[in-house]
Amino acid sequence: MKTLRAIIVSNRLFFLFWGLFFVVGLLFFLWLGKGASFVELNTYHQTTLDIIFQWVTWLGDGWFSVIVIVFFLVRRRWSKATQLLAAFLLSAVFAQLLKRAFSMPRPWEFFPRGVYPHFIEGITRRGFASFPSGHTTSVFALATLLALFTSNQQHKIGYLFAGVLVGYSRIYLGQHFLNDVLVGSVVGMVTAVLVHWLFVAKGERWFDRPKGHHKMV
Repeated sequence: MKTLRAIIVSNRLFFLFWGLFFVVGLLFFLWLGKGASFVELNTYHQTTLDIIFQWVTWLGDGWFSVIVIVFFLVRRRWSKATQLLAAFLLSAVFAQLLKRAFSMPRPWEFFPRGVYPHFIEGITRRGFASFPSGHTTSVFALATLLALFTSNQQHKIGYLFAGVLVGYSRIYLGQHFLNDVLVGSVVGMVTAVLVHWLFVAKGERWFDRPKGHHKMV
């Protein structure tokens, strides 16, 4: 039976690099503040990047997580599919609860008109559901579990990089601030780790045991 500590230790490179991403991002946010850190992370825009990041940000969309879950179901990886579904749903619930509790303005509402020139018409959302980033929450729940499922260190770092890239895409597209992304990554990652721990400790062998095998070992 794996303990939480064993899960962290066996995936220490993934968590180490996530910790580096979080600390650097947090220090940058605290140094410049909410508005200035957003602007500094958005100093360069062009049409090609606008298109690229619209595709990148889709990795954090709920439909992408559903596709991954279906992929594992088709391959009859019942435990992994169930973990992905549980982490996806729970992290989404937590993110929505935080959004409703804080009701923070998105960048479009935060900045006076004309102060920030790179909002993308038809893409950038308005409203007061900025904190935390739902896409970042979703992609980090997905990326963390995929990292925990594999023993390949390069794949683990690749999943983390994808999560960070999606987080940045939310800032680039004018949807969220840096703190929204950082907290979203925490919610997604922590939810994924807890779900994985519970399944490994309680139910993984039951889900993945061969057909006809009734005795748990």
